[in-house]
Amino acid sequence: MLKHASLLALFLAGSTCNAFALDSGYWVVVGNMQQDETDPAVSSRIHAKIGRCGFQAFNDFSSKFGFAPGYIVFVLGAYASRAEAEAVLQKARRCVPDGYIKRGAYAGE
Repeated sequence: MLKHASLLALFLAGSTCNAFALDSGYWVVVGNMQQDETDPAVSSRIHAKIGRCGFQAFNDFSSKFGFAPGYIVFVLGAYASRAEAEAVLQKARRCVPDGYIKRGAYAGE
């Protein structure tokens, strides 16, 4: 039973599902667009690009993360440590070469 529990823990740790994500920490930013120039086609392209690497991005207003206002950002995370975020970024950059890490706290609604 312990073996199965360990496998489940590893799966959840590597999961891109935001149900287990933190609200603050290190975010991997995989895309953005001007808040006043939103285009569903651009959003779809960003989601499709990162999806090819097995990730599912979450997007919202940049100001909700404590980032510079005026943008919609597409993120993975948050991750508790910069090392965790760096590992994810390394994998994500295969599909989104200009991805980067930013520390912040998501305010939600």
